[in-house]
Order: sequence, then structure tokens, then C-alpha cells
Amino acid sequence: MNYYNTHAISPLIIAHNKEQTLEINGGEFNQQIQKVVKILHSFNGKCIAYKLDNTPAWFVIDAATAVSNKVAVPIAHFFSEQQTQYVLAQCGANIFMSDTPNPLLGEPTASITLFECYTLYIYEIVVANPVSYFPDTQKVTFTSGSTGQPKGVCLSANSQMQVAQSLCDKINIKKPVHLCLLPLAVLLENIAGVYAPLKSGGTVHLMPLNELGFVGTALKQPAQFIAAIDKVKPNTLILVPELLACLVTFAEDGWQPPSSLQFIAVGGALVSEMLIVKARSLNLPVYQGYGLSEAASVVSLNTPTNDNLHSAGTVLPHLQTKIEDGQLFIKGEIFLGYLNHPPHDKNHWYATGDLVEQRQNTLFIKGRLKNLIITSMGRNISAEWPESLLLSQSGILQAVVFGEGRPFLSAIIYADSKLCNPELAQYINAINKQLPDYARIQKWHRLAAPLSVQQGLLTTNNRPKRMAISQQYHDVFEQFYQFGEVINE
Repeated sequence: MNYYNTHAISPLIIAHNKEQTLEINGGEFNQQIQKVVKILHSFNGKCIAYKLDNTPAWFVIDAATAVSNKVAVPIAHFFSEQQTQYVLAQCGANIFMSDTPNPLLGEPTASITLFECYTLYIYEIVVANPVSYFPDTQKVTFTSGSTGQPKGVCLSANSQMQVAQSLCDKINIKKPVHLCLLPLAVLLENIAGVYAPLKSGGTVHLMPLNELGFVGTALKQPAQFIAAIDKVKPNTLILVPELLACLVTFAEDGWQPPSSLQFIAVGGALVSEMLIVKARSLNLPVYQGYGLSEAASVVSLNTPTNDNLHSAGTVLPHLQTKIEDGQLFIKGEIFLGYLNHPPHDKNHWYATGDLVEQRQNTLFIKGRLKNLIITSMGRNISAEWPESLLLSQSGILQAVVFGEGRPFLSAIIYADSKLCNPELAQYINAINKQLPDYARIQKWHRLAAPLSVQQGLLTTNNRPKRMAISQQYHDVFEQFYQFGEVINE
């Protein structure tokens, strides 16, 4: 079985690192895939989990699982060790593959070197409670976990490739040069940044995430990020809003975006219209889209030939949509169901949880039904998750977390007067160690008096009125994100 011929993919990958640039064609990839397939067949079990950097090895494992008829579970590099262990348990992985040793799993069962330079460590796992997968499950993608427990979204190969094909048709750039800037385990980059360009006969460039300037989920060295774009001179990119803001800042300071750029998709969180306007004025051809894992990534997208600046674009042709009580429902070739939950009938409508207006097949995103924070880096975090950890400390009496569309989380806190600020800071630091980096409280404001029903900041059953609190402390939040100072009332 040739994975590429099956899905009309002609791979050409160019991998960059500090030592070398490696160009890999379809024949070379197929040799490495067969090498991995042979190893996978030597192990029992159905599920292969892998946690790898942005290198060609990731794509080899991704393809080899499909050829071997195994269930692939890519794990994002930014998942904490606790989340990784949770995913391994939830998916019933029989094999875990990583490009770094994992002491918690003991000694590797085996190892393999791909393209003579990428060593992978293979761990065989004894599964206590075998997991049943839906028929046709090819990949399980885990969200970043709004409650700290990521949810497994089961996808067929057909659903993934259908989205990729719809994107090829809609974007309509022949033989695009694409640079992957998001982790490959993020479904959006996996589908729209690898499968779609390759289906269009394009070339995909890969760089290790640390060489792109990332530490965890945060872009710590933005100059490296810009240098990568300058080096590759891509036609297409996929960004989350925070990364787009980085490009805009550099362009305002005199950086000239490569003239090769034809299409920059931005998604993962709602993008400000002002940011898109500013980006375009600086020769960054930015187009907003909208999607979710349950739809195998992209649902709608703006393009140069069909663009509405106020919207998240038109719906991809393989999907049906409807709006009920302001909420978007979708139907079509979407997910099979959540892992360890009942299946989703593809003939039934799926409620997205997003408040949307739709006009002439174009989506206008208004917000979310639930209190789910989506940061500007595209991470999903339920506010109740870090809040519950803060409130588990006896001296912290009230805590409300914010960060929608922002690069990090901040909090409004009311604490016992006996607790001094250094002690409160120690508590928060200890809690942050229990959280992955994208869900940590980086700035906080201490209240002199508690939030109250009388102020209109709490409901009658003492739940926070988030919008009212956000408005009340608007200046505080603006100061957080402008100056980054901890403020005490």
C-alpha cells in the first residue's frame, strides 16, 4: 500500500535545522515509512501515540500508522507530562514514540533512526483497560483540554482528507511553498499545513520548534521566527492571532515581509478586524478562518476571491450548517465521536457551542456559549480549571480568571488579609507548577474588598459575572497586557 497514492499526495518535504537542510521526496519517504511499518507490525495492539518535534519523522510516523491500519494519537509538545500520561491512559496506547527519552516510562523497548539523523525512542505499554475505537478511526486528536483533561476527537482518514481537498480547491494555489509554524500535532497545521499543500503538489518546510523561537507554547525569540520566514520565503503560512501580532509588530518596525507570501490563514481564536486591516496594509495577505477539531479542523475560510473582512469566511463545500438559537450546528463528513463516549451519527447535527450569525453561507462569529477562554495562541482553557486550583488554597477566597484573545491568563483575586503578597505569590507559583504553561496565571490583581452581589459582580448564588467584572476592571486588564505589572488595590 502506498499511502501517498491512496490520498493523492505527492510529498516533498524540506527540513531545516542548525546543521543541515534535508530535501526528501516521496520515494525516500516511502522507504522510511515501510521501515516503521515493519516495526509497528512486530508489536501487538491497535494504538500508536507519538510526541515529536516538527521534523520529517513526525510525518513518517503519521503515515506509517495509516499504512499499518493503526490508530494514530499525536500528542502536542506543549502538553504537560501529566496531560501526556492522561492521554496515553485514555487512548489505550500500546506504543508510545518520542524523540526524547521519557524516564517515567522506563527504558525504551526499542529505538529507530529515520533519515540517518532522527532517533526515536519506542516504548511498549501494558494496557490495563483496552479501549474500543469506532470503526474507521484513523486518528484521535486531543484538544488542549478546557478542564485539564483533554478530550479525544476520533477522526477517519476520509474526514481529514476531505477537509484538505476542500482547502486545496478553495485556496487554489498550485504547488504552494508552505512553512509550518505551528506544532504538527495541532490538527490545523496537520491538515491545512501538510496534507492540503501536498495535495496541491506543493512543498512543506519544517523546522524544530525551538529553532522557530518557541519555548513551550510561548514565542520567546520572535527574531528567530521572522528569520525562518525570511529564509524559506513561503507562499503560505498558518498563524494564530498572537503570531500574527508578532509579524505586524516587526513589519511596523521596518521588516519587509517576503514578496512570495500569497496567503496567510489565521485561526484558532477570534481575530480582531483591526489587526487584519493593519496586517494587510503592511503587505501581509491575511485571511481569517474558523474551525474545530470535531470538523477535522477547518469549517470556513476567507480567500482573496471570496473575502468578507468582518467574517470568518464561507463554509467549506463538504459541510452543511444551520443556526438554532444563535448556535452553529454542522453536519457532514465530521468526527466519529469522542473517545470512550457514544458515537456521533454523521446524519445528525453537531452543536458547536459557538454563537454565530450566518448570511449567504458566510459565518460571523459572536462568541461562545460557555465560559471557555480561547487565548490568542489558540489554546482552549476552561476558566474553572485554574480557578479551582487557586480556590483550593485556604487563604484565597475569590478568584476569577480571564484571558480571552490574550497571550496569557490573568486573575482577579481576593485573599485573606493575613496572607501577605509574597505568600500569595508563592501560592500562585505553586499552582502554576501544576498547570501546563498555556494555562498558568501570569499576572494577577489583588482586591482590597471581596466581589459582591451588591456590586453586580456576583450572581445570587455567588458565581462571578465575568462580563461585569471584566468591565469593572477594564483598566487593570489593559495595564496587565500593556505593561505586565502585578497590581494590588
